[in-house]
Amino acid sequence: MDTIATLLNKSLESISQLHTDLNALTTSHNTLKNKYIDSCKSIKDLQTTVSILTERVNPNIAIDVKLLEELMCKICRENPNNLGPRGPQGEQGLNGVKGDTGDTGPQGCIGQNGITGATGSIGQQGIQGNIGVCGATGPIGIQGPIGITGPQGAIGLTGIKGINGLMGIQGHQGSKGLDGDKGIMGDTGPQGLQGLQGLQGQQGIDGKQGPRGEIGLPGKKGLSA
Repeated sequence: MDTIATLLNKSLESISQLHTDLNALTTSHNTLKNKYIDSCKSIKDLQTTVSILTERVNPNIAIDVKLLEELMCKICRENPNNLGPRGPQGEQGLNGVKGDTGDTGPQGCIGQNGITGATGSIGQQGIQGNIGVCGATGPIGIQGPIGITGPQGAIGLTGIKGINGLMGIQGHQGSKGLDGDKGIMGDTGPQGLQGLQGLQGQQGIDGKQGPRGEIGLPGKKGLSA
């Protein structure tokens, strides 16, 4: 029985060790799998880059043809007047396919206002109309007697206003006139406010008694009852 128990324990220990080793192998397998996936992705990116370089770069001159075309187009677009001497005109090529219409560029700045034109001259004054023919003057009649003054007639209509005359040249400023007469004295202003009452003075010393006056004349005798 002891031998069987010992063998079972050893078997369990071996199984446990195998299980541990299996977990370690599984972890290693997953790690290697992830590294393989990353490697495949890196290889694919490198293949794409090599394919682009092979397509765009001329191996004889080691220049990126696509970038060269973009650079040449940029130079021709931004500096068309400084591209060296103009060569002879080449043969006209075939008409290319019409490209898509580009986006409308932003609106340009508003230009400056043009110079104001000169003011035209003042037109000439129109010709004054002809004055009508004066009627023939009749013979002077004999003066008759002065008649009775009749009632005042109604005020006639206002005639048409004539054409305004041209404004004359402004004269020189005249010399300063003489000083005018002194004006009349103005009215007396209102009375000012009454001032504050002054302090009461000290009472003076009593004077000495004066001399006694003379005895008056005796009065008239009264009437008896």
